[in-house]
Amino acid sequence: MEFVRKAGNLYCEGVNTWLSLASYKLPSPKAITEEHLPGGGIMKLDVPIGAIEAPKLQFNLKGAPPAVLGQFGLSLGESKLYTIYELMVDELDGTKRERIVTVRGLFQEADADEMKGRGLNGYAYHVGSITDFEDVIEGYGIIAAFRFKTNTRLGYLGSASSDAENRILRIAG
Repeated sequence: MEFVRKAGNLYCEGVNTWLSLASYKLPSPKAITEEHLPGGGIMKLDVPIGAIEAPKLQFNLKGAPPAVLGQFGLSLGESKLYTIYELMVDELDGTKRERIVTVRGLFQEADADEMKGRGLNGYAYHVGSITDFEDVIEGYGIIAAFRFKTNTRLGYLGSASSDAENRILRIAG
């Protein structure tokens, strides 16, 4: 098994969360589709419209670190950089690779764990309004990247940038 995700760490605008990090869920692109049923047809088809849903980053920390809780924002101008470092291992030959996922987005919600007496309680954090996303695996380069401001993307299976569309729409990047 190649590329097994073994361990990870999260930095929130430069704040190392390693000691309190309980879990995280990386943003996953999901194509936006429209359902179509042709006249007289017997089967519906989800037709991709060439866009993705707004991605989200979720993570859980034990405790209530002020340096992270204080990053809450209400406008895109308050977006922060979230960087995830992962250790990936090829289980067959032992090769270790670094994966770096960077996300620029807005910390929009913190759900406090229910307090139940003694125990390790913390918060579930939700980062949305993501304007930049990049996934890099050592030795393979950029696996995926999305940029809201420049309307560009790189796909998971090779280059799929939007250069032609941006030229037609007169979007400078």
